[in-house]
Amino acid sequence: MKTRADALALLHEFTQSDALRKHALGVEEAMRSYARWFGVTDPAEIEKWGIVGLLHDFDYEQNPTEETHLHVGTRVLRERGWPEEVIEAVASHADYMKIPRETPLKKAIYACDEAVGFIGACAKVRPTKKIADLPAESVVKKLKDKAFARSVDRSYVYGGAEVLGRPLVEHIAFLIEALKPIAGEIGL
Repeated sequence: MKTRADALALLHEFTQSDALRKHALGVEEAMRSYARWFGVTDPAEIEKWGIVGLLHDFDYEQNPTEETHLHVGTRVLRERGWPEEVIEAVASHADYMKIPRETPLKKAIYACDEAVGFIGACAKVRPTKKIADLPAESVVKKLKDKAFARSVDRSYVYGGAEVLGRPLVEHIAFLIEALKPIAGEIGL
């Protein structure tokens, strides 16, 4: 059985960027929160959801293109004996991988990745530079500003809330609350 420590070691092996490591930690925490929201109570299952969040972009720094990101990562995960459920969930967060999001786990990783990144960008431009006083409505408003955080694919943010069946502002508010306990750890 692979553990969070195994996932963290793999993330650190492939990712040197502090920002990408913090993003992974944020998505991990968001995934744990969504596991509970979906009614998951088994600690091992919640841990698995967190691991998917931690690993979702582990290969991105070395493989930043659609032709390589996740294609290389899934191969590495298989070679290292990760469970297929984790591998498929990790890969499902990118539309170009064309993996159906038929499980709550796959829906959640899709919904968390870009949204967590965008929330972090929004928090960093607040006067306090903290997530603690970030209203969800401000994040939704910033989504309309195409010049802000241009690297964030808005279709994933909107699509994530839709795949979960939640209003966007509710989804964003949920993620903000999920990230608050680890705000110091992820620089928010």
